[in-house]
Amino acid sequence: MPIKPIDLQALFLQLGQVGKQQAAEKDGAALHASLHGALVKKIEDEAAKAVQRPKDDQAITESIENEGGSSSGGQSTEKKRDDKSKADDDVETISDPDLGAHIDISG
Repeated sequence: MPIKPIDLQALFLQLGQVGKQQAAEKDGAALHASLHGALVKKIEDEAAKAVQRPKDDQAITESIENEGGSSSGGQSTEKKRDDKSKADDDVETISDPDLGAHIDISG
């Protein structure tokens, strides 16, 4: 279907509007991206400044109790030893007898 001169005349009249619309869409996408980036940055800054609660309060409490200094009660010392032995049973330690035996000084 060929383009007739009357069709071109109608297209030329609307060319300015089409150009403005295309520029607005292009600038709108860039503006949206910059606003989204600023929002993400603001959320990250607020998260960095906020105090975070530990997810497992019991794990934090146990580690503090194990780190504690001298205790006055004999029963609590036995309990700590029992807790430590239970923790040692859960963790398997693997050691290599040749570790550190050979030193390469060739550089």
